[in-house]
Amino acid sequence: MKMHLAAATDFIKNDKAKAAGDYLENLLGDITASEVFSSSGNLAFDSIINFKLNKAKSENIKLDTTLLIPPTPNIEVPDIVTILGNLLDNALEAVANAEDKLIRLTVKYSKGNLVIKVDNTFDGVVKYKNRRDEAEKIIATRKEGGDHGHGLKNIRRAVEKYNGTVDISYDSNIFSVTVMLYLDNA
Repeated sequence: MKMHLAAATDFIKNDKAKAAGDYLENLLGDITASEVFSSSGNLAFDSIINFKLNKAKSENIKLDTTLLIPPTPNIEVPDIVTILGNLLDNALEAVANAEDKLIRLTVKYSKGNLVIKVDNTFDGVVKYKNRRDEAEKIIATRKEGGDHGHGLKNIRRAVEKYNGTVDISYDSNIFSVTVMLYLDNA
């Protein structure tokens, strides 16, 4: 990914915006026929939501969305990408193993508080990294090796910048992650 971003940056630095756009569109595939799930005016939120949910739709995953996103919340774009991108990537990975495939995305902003909640069906199996203290258990990824397994850790790091919280819960077939960010103080 870093190499692709470096290539696109070089196109832009050399006044080749069209070439950069063509390069990025080629990377993302044909997005012109994509469904628009979010049109809040916040490019970072809209891009991630539309890209990830179109991927889910192409995989025949049922989608349920409630989106109340302000055009300019007081949150840095890299943090939006880290939090929302990882939440939706994790949901897409988990729902792939479920019989009934559903992702429910809720993004609501009210009085300086931003709540992002992702519920998804999954196969009911939750793995933990080996921790002795029950309160310190960390949910482990199913992926093996490489840079996998850092999604929740990166989400928590981004959320800490906004004095926020990450709440994870699950039952036999629904896995939920709720992120609360306090943006007035950010």
